[in-house]
Amino acid sequence: VVYVSTEPQLQAAVQALAPNTTIMVAPGTYQLTSTLWINGNLPNVGIRGDTNNRDDVVLVGAGMNNAAYGNIPFGIWTGNGVQGITIANLTIRDVYFHPIIFNPGTQSPIVYNVHLLNAGQQFIKSNPDGVGGGVNNGIVEYSVLEYTTTAKDYYTNGVDVHTGANWTISHNLFRNIVAPPGQLAGPAVLMWNGSSNTLTEGNTFLNCARGISYGLIERGGTDHIGGVIRNNFFFRSASQPGDVGIHVADSANTHVLNNTVFVSGTYGTPIEYRFAGATGTVLANNLLDGVIWARDGATGTELTNLSGAASTMFVDAVSGDLHLTASSIAAIDYGTVLGEVTDDWDGMSRPQGAGYDVGADEYSVSQ
Repeated sequence: VVYVSTEPQLQAAVQALAPNTTIMVAPGTYQLTSTLWINGNLPNVGIRGDTNNRDDVVLVGAGMNNAAYGNIPFGIWTGNGVQGITIANLTIRDVYFHPIIFNPGTQSPIVYNVHLLNAGQQFIKSNPDGVGGGVNNGIVEYSVLEYTTTAKDYYTNGVDVHTGANWTISHNLFRNIVAPPGQLAGPAVLMWNGSSNTLTEGNTFLNCARGISYGLIERGGTDHIGGVIRNNFFFRSASQPGDVGIHVADSANTHVLNNTVFVSGTYGTPIEYRFAGATGTVLANNLLDGVIWARDGATGTELTNLSGAASTMFVDAVSGDLHLTASSIAAIDYGTVLGEVTDDWDGMSRPQGAGYDVGADEYSVSQ
């Protein structure tokens, strides 16, 4: 473990980083003079804040709108043999391109308890290697990715992964992933371009233009393959225009299970599956305020989904609290038993009553 407490010490520690080493950063604000370039054959390395409060350590770029970013295009960059890097317990903000970028040669990255704020493009970007591979086995959890107001333009995502296999994105908050008026921001979670077997669960999406998208364009069933989307809350207020909350596009054998998607009437089909390559789709126990749409040749199985949800079904829909109320009788005990879903958004076991509930929350009188 290497301890640092100034920005020059941080830069020096990154340049001298050796395998099996963690850089521990003392509380404080660090105005970056350069991207933290983590490059080469470096297994089992990390950058961590020295407390469990991610807001105690703040790494600051030159500004998401500042084209004169100099030596700070990114916050943290990895590639060319970085295996098993952990980035944890810190904030990265105001970066012109990506606060975190994983380039080819990176494998098994972990982003844990991180706050990413005001990215010029994607907050976490994972690139392909150009020959059919990419960064695999990534984990993003217990983190917050958000804009103070909006992105600088439409070209943004929270997590954007090309050609990555076996990623887990869980228990994060995505907030205000939106573009300026008249533009549509990209999905907060975008897994595409040959990605596969992604698990996205237990996340909250507040006032995002789009939520989760496995696949994006038509490639004949290979823009994404497999994967599960379960137990996620998605809320968008009536004043925030947007598009689909959950999108399965040209992704075969993808399961969309026990999600709650409430867009306040801003989009009529909050869950969609799309294109002929989207075969074997399973959509079960989802609760939404619009309807599910199988479009452009997509096929699948729909089980015990509940459309047309009202705000009165939730504890505090306006603030994004989509836990069920006792009066939500259309959702409570109405769902299908699913072997892939054994708990809910809170980690509470299912069922709590006579049967599974519809949506991401399993109602309990003690919640």
